[in-house]
Amino acid sequence: MTPEIQKCADNLLIQSVILKNLYVNLRDDMDSEDFDDSYLENSQELKGLRMYKNLEIEEGKWLYKLYTVIGIRFVSHEDFENEESNGSIEPILEIKSEFVAQYESSCELSEEEINQFGEQHVFYHVWPYWREVLQSSCARLGITPISIPPLRV
Repeated sequence: MTPEIQKCADNLLIQSVILKNLYVNLRDDMDSEDFDDSYLENSQELKGLRMYKNLEIEEGKWLYKLYTVIGIRFVSHEDFENEESNGSIEPILEIKSEFVAQYESSCELSEEEINQFGEQHVFYHVWPYWREVLQSSCARLGITPISIPPLRV
């Protein structure tokens, strides 16, 4: 663990994880009753820190909001094989969310420190929320819930 990450781990206390945006799309030519598990063979995942905001809320106490994006999409076998040659892929199913993880800290953290923490560790707090959003979105679509494993080191 780098010194920057250790400083963040020692000082950042998670306060909340809030869903900011949710995008769920089943391709127009597909109805949920036509959807079967074979469409789940070719997946593409998205996970990253979009931005962060910080604010000194009182003398010696800082608030950090880390905006994360997590998503998964499933594409046809043809699109999966031709991904590099063709930039226009229409996913069969796409579920994408943005979460805001809010932390308090007793010290100010540098941009480098918070970015390293955001890219490597914020997902340990956000991942359970993502799993729930993914499964409940599938249930609302009327398709078999997609189960993803817990986040591992």
